[in-house]
Amino acid sequence: MARNIIKSTNAIIAVSDATGAFSTSSVNLNLFNIVQNTSFSVGVDHQQSKQLGTQGVSLNDVFVQPDVELNLSYIPEPKLENELHGNFIKTTSSHDKFVNALSGTLLYNTNFFLLNTPNQESEALTLITNFTGSNNNLNNWESASFGNCFLTSYGLTYGSDSLPLVTTSYICSNMKFENLTGYSMESPAVNLEDGNNANVGRSNFAFATGTKKPVVVDPNSTGSDITLQNLQAGGQQLSGTHFVQSINMSVGLPRVSSYGLGSDYAYDRKAMLPAEGVFSVQSLVSGVDNGTISGIVNNETDYSFELVLEGSGKKMAYKIEDAKLETFDYSVPVNGIMSFNANFTFNVTEERGLKISGTYY
Repeated sequence: MARNIIKSTNAIIAVSDATGAFSTSSVNLNLFNIVQNTSFSVGVDHQQSKQLGTQGVSLNDVFVQPDVELNLSYIPEPKLENELHGNFIKTTSSHDKFVNALSGTLLYNTNFFLLNTPNQESEALTLITNFTGSNNNLNNWESASFGNCFLTSYGLTYGSDSLPLVTTSYICSNMKFENLTGYSMESPAVNLEDGNNANVGRSNFAFATGTKKPVVVDPNSTGSDITLQNLQAGGQQLSGTHFVQSINMSVGLPRVSSYGLGSDYAYDRKAMLPAEGVFSVQSLVSGVDNGTISGIVNNETDYSFELVLEGSGKKMAYKIEDAKLETFDYSVPVNGIMSFNANFTFNVTEERGLKISGTYY
């Protein structure tokens, strides 16, 4: 059937199977698993200049290549393949061994691909025949590709009535659209040191990893759990037993783009550490204890939390360290029940702050 619109079933997301975006050799791809939403935008930065004796501007031009912001949301899965290939972690591990988020990945950049079939009635994922490294023929498909993508944020949200969702953001140096022919395409990456794509290699439509039937974790599974330390402020217990309803965790990784003479592209996207983490939790309240918050100045406490998500016997977990309580509140609506909300901040470095583990299957 001729295509009138592009539907989500017509598209898949892929990512380069390398820790550096630019390569003169051919590079295979990985499927980015269980993607729920993809969006991208371009910011065109104009520089204006005025001169004496005029009200208008004498110059309003673009002097550097515009940055592309790419956002990807997906359901997390215990193998942590998206976290690995999306440069949030360097290696995966079993559930009983945590690895530090962002450790060894700050300089990594990669390429992403939005690949879609022109047949409106086809499901793109069923047309990918294997994930064993053999090439797939994507003749007549279309691609929106993004080069030199650096991670800028990672977030996790879920509630008692919803599946968990991870949202990531990247700052990219290049974007291009093209019709595909055969088994590979030219990589969208740019050599940021030289400011061009001379001798860039090809991206093979050979998927090194990925799964069509991933394990979906569920916060309502019996193996899922949230461990909260004994929450208190200045000696006052903030609430009794916690019946957690929802959580929201995010880590922002600001980057400074550096430019030099002879190139329109940023030659570096330096990560500014520590990364800024935010954790919020909403729960029901079983009771309150005696006490006041007057002692919070002298008795402030650091907190650690562990979030475990399980599905089909496979688990993944996040461990937040040294969190600081920022705000908390209670509310009791008419004909309702009391709820408790708390917001924390934490810092993430390559050695401490946020750890993650998973289960290979």
